[in-house]
Amino acid sequence: MADISVLQIGQADWTSQAATDGLKWVHTTVADLPTFLAQQDEPFKLEQDYVLLTDLTLDSSLLVRKIEEWPAYRFIYLAELSQISVELQQALSMRGAFHFNEQQPQTVAQRILADLYLGQIAFPTRFSEEQFIPTINYDWQFRRSGRFSSAFTGDFGDDWQQIGTLKTFAGDLNPNQDNLIYLDYDATGTAQVSLECVFFHGGRLQQLQFLRGDGLVNMTPLKAPARYQDYQIIVLAKGKGTVDLHAVHQRRSRHGLGMFIPGGQRQLTEDNQEVLSYFNPGTKKGPMIVLFAGTRLHVEGFEMMGPLDKLGYPYLLFTDARSQGGAFDVGNAAYEALVVKIIRKAQQFLGLTSDQVIMSGYSMGSYPAIYYTPDIKPGALLLAKPILNLGTFTSSAEFPHSGVNHDWTLDVRRQLTGRVDPEDTVALNQKLWHKLDQLSATDWPQVSMFSMDSDEYDGVSLPQLLDYLKERRVRLNHHGEPGYHEQKIPEMIRFMIDEYERIIAEMIAKGR
Repeated sequence: MADISVLQIGQADWTSQAATDGLKWVHTTVADLPTFLAQQDEPFKLEQDYVLLTDLTLDSSLLVRKIEEWPAYRFIYLAELSQISVELQQALSMRGAFHFNEQQPQTVAQRILADLYLGQIAFPTRFSEEQFIPTINYDWQFRRSGRFSSAFTGDFGDDWQQIGTLKTFAGDLNPNQDNLIYLDYDATGTAQVSLECVFFHGGRLQQLQFLRGDGLVNMTPLKAPARYQDYQIIVLAKGKGTVDLHAVHQRRSRHGLGMFIPGGQRQLTEDNQEVLSYFNPGTKKGPMIVLFAGTRLHVEGFEMMGPLDKLGYPYLLFTDARSQGGAFDVGNAAYEALVVKIIRKAQQFLGLTSDQVIMSGYSMGSYPAIYYTPDIKPGALLLAKPILNLGTFTSSAEFPHSGVNHDWTLDVRRQLTGRVDPEDTVALNQKLWHKLDQLSATDWPQVSMFSMDSDEYDGVSLPQLLDYLKERRVRLNHHGEPGYHEQKIPEMIRFMIDEYERIIAEMIAKGR
């Protein structure tokens, strides 16, 4: 992992005390900050990953200006709010600054290393044939649905009974670090589930940790011992009914500073479906980009932060970790209402009107981008490699991704309908078109689209969309490329960035 660079601003120089592997430390005082920045190749750019404000009293108009100019989620301060000027408090709040209770150089440095590491570390362990070994008990009924649903039905008794074991890898957890654990499952009747995490060293049991009740969905931290060789996740049940197991999600903890990345958010619906989002207010005033990510089969996290950071305008990202790699960011009424609420909240924070929002998405993310358009009524819609007819898309078990059949489309169907049944194909196909009928012809935004001429994912729906837009006389900028769905990714990104820039320039010119 790359070293984290820190710009410490404060009277006392902590360079020698905070020196440790993994950190690049530079220091300046508030008074000397203009001189320090003037010596950079780009004086107005923040060249470090984080800014650490170590003075315990903060009142500087210069700091206010720099915090407002520099990117969000890059500031750490140690002072109590009562010792910070009102203007500086507001600037820190608007830029998502982090307050540390730690005060000593060594402990602050260790906190930065532990919780503000660069990158994203998150992955699922699925209840698939490859990763889950069920316990054989003829008093229970065991059934697989799709590839990643393993369901047990029966009377498990009043005491915890082992119903299976998940295969794991020693590298899942770094010693002395926390992973947040979340079990994606359903239960009926009085049936309950628990997880038993067992660590081994030298062939002997070293540590046990149990996760039960609310701890299964509230991201309970699992801390690995300082030295361990292997671990297992044992799945237990008790009571009477059905337990349907889907995945154990593990995400390296940032101890309250964000999900996946600093500032990332996780919200749950009442039925424990995750909505994962990341809002960045940007460094420029202007329209807000809403972007839904594509499928992430093996690792979890947000996408496109780098290109959007370079643009500088506010943006809101969504990623979907349900099923295997996502379920198109749609679901029941509560789930979809929460997505809309998150978009509206970011829009209101920025003081923007609906026509100052750009809805966008690529591959799997193209579906929610267009699906939520009637709710948001944005000024523009940007789609890349669109997938539109979910019934057709999820109807085949023999579906390849990167040349390998993962059967993940069946699990998307199970996620969206609660079952894997061919009778749902028509209703799933109509879900989007019924939603779009809520949008009058005059409310349609301009549309930009990037497509592949031989798209094997859902290529048959593209002519349907083009005809639909033509009938409504929607302004369309459509760019096609030869090739299949997973090809031409650099060209796709370039098209999206160019379109963002063009659309934003038009909006600003019109006073939006």
